[in-house]
Amino acid sequence: MSTFDHHDLLAIAGDAADAIPDTVVVKGVSTDTRTLAPENAFLALRGENFDGHEYVDQAFDKGASIAVIDVVRFPDYAQRWRGRPIVAVADPLHTLGSFAWYHRRRFDIPVIAIAGAAGKTSTKDITAHVLSEAMRVLQTERNFNNRIGTPHTLLKLTGEHEAAVIEIGTNEPGEIELLSAMVQPTHGLITNIGKEHLEKLIDLDGVEHEETALFDYLTDNGGLLFVNVDDERLQRYGYHGHHGRSITFGIENEADIRLQVTFDEELHPTIHLVKGTTTLHAHMHTVGLASAYNATCAVAVAWSLNYNAHQIKQGLESYQPPTPHGYARMTVERIGGLAVLNDTYNANPESMKMSLKTLAMYPAQRRLAVLGDMRELGYAALDEHLSVLEHALQSADLVIIIGETFRLALQNRRASHAIEADSFESAARMIRESTHDGSVVLIKGSRGMQMENVILHLRSSAQ
Repeated sequence: MSTFDHHDLLAIAGDAADAIPDTVVVKGVSTDTRTLAPENAFLALRGENFDGHEYVDQAFDKGASIAVIDVVRFPDYAQRWRGRPIVAVADPLHTLGSFAWYHRRRFDIPVIAIAGAAGKTSTKDITAHVLSEAMRVLQTERNFNNRIGTPHTLLKLTGEHEAAVIEIGTNEPGEIELLSAMVQPTHGLITNIGKEHLEKLIDLDGVEHEETALFDYLTDNGGLLFVNVDDERLQRYGYHGHHGRSITFGIENEADIRLQVTFDEELHPTIHLVKGTTTLHAHMHTVGLASAYNATCAVAVAWSLNYNAHQIKQGLESYQPPTPHGYARMTVERIGGLAVLNDTYNANPESMKMSLKTLAMYPAQRRLAVLGDMRELGYAALDEHLSVLEHALQSADLVIIIGETFRLALQNRRASHAIEADSFESAARMIRESTHDGSVVLIKGSRGMQMENVILHLRSSAQ
C-alpha cells in the first residue's frame, strides 16, 4: 500500500492536515467503505447517486486513519465528527488527485499516458502487454480513466514496477490538462482527434485543444510525444516543427515508425515493419483496422524504450483481446452461418466510421450494419448521425438503425437499403430474414444503447 506520514499529508492537503496528530500514518487510500482496509484514508466523494459523507462513521469503525471531507458542505465538521481525525478540504476529489500526484513523484520510471477520441483502452491494453515482455508494468484497469479511476491506478505504483501505461479520458474542457499534471507522464500518445463529447467540447477544434493538452504538458516538461501522422489534425505536432520531442508513427503516411498491414480472411492483421536492418512480421489475434492502429501505437512506444524486434513480435502475437461479456470491442462471433462483428462497447463518429471500414473489408457475400445512437454529441448530433449513416450506406448492403437520432437521420436521408428497428428483438429478426450463410453483420452503438442485446436475441434464435 502507498504510505503517507504527517509530513506527506501536509504536502498533500496543506493547512487542512494541521489538525491531524503527527503520529498518524496513512496506508492506502479508499473511496468505498466496502473495500476499505485498516489505516486507509477515506475520501468522502459525492456523486449523482451517492454521498460518501454518509459513510464517514462507518469508515472509522472499520479502522480508517483519517477521513477527508468537504468543508463547504460541512462547516460544522468538528462537532459532527467530534474527536475524529478529519481533514476538511474544499474538494475531496481534488485531494484524491493530490494523493496520486504526490505518490507518482516517488517513482523515476517511464510513464506512458494514452489519450484520444477513440481506441484508448485497446491501445493501452496492447501497449502494456507488449511492454510486459521485458518490464513489470502497471496499467489502467478496464477504462478507469477519469478523475477517480486515474488516481486509484497511480496509487498502486510500487517499487516493483518498471513502467506504467495510464489511460486518461475526458468529457469536458480541462480534464486532460488536470490528469496530465497528476500522471506526470514521461511519454504521451494521442490515438486520434475525432468528434467526441461535443455537448461540452463543442467541435473538433475543442476536441483538439482538449486532447493535445497532453502534448503541451510533455513539451513543457521534456517528455516524448508519439504522433499519429495518419490523423490530419495531429500531423503538425510531428511534421511541422512543433517544439516538443516526438516520434511519428502511421500506416498511410511517411513516419519514423511506419507499418504495413495485411489481413487474413477474418481480418486478423499482420504487422510488417522494415527499419534499417530490422525486420518485423507479427500475426495478431485481434480483428479489424482499428486494432492495426492500436498495434502501431504499441510498436512506436516499445521501439522508443529500446525493445528489439523479437520482443515486440512476441508481445503482438501473444496478445489476446479481452473475452467479451455481452458487449465487446470488435470481436468476431459465429452464430449459425453468420459472422457477427461485436463492437458494442461504445461509439462516437470516429469509431463508427473505423468499424464500418472494417465491415467493408470483411470477405462476405452480404454485409449488414446494425447501428445504435451515439450519445453526448450535443448540437452536432443529427449532422454526425447523418454522416455515419452515409458511410454505412456505402459500406453495407443493408443498414438497420435503432434510436431516436438515427431515426431523424433516416428521415433526412431516405435510402432503399436502410430500415429502422423498434426493438432489439425486431433488429435480430430483420437480420435473420435478410442474411444467409456467408453473411457478416456489424453491431455497434453507444454504451447507453446496450446494442449487445441484439446479439443475445440472435443467439437465442439460433439455439
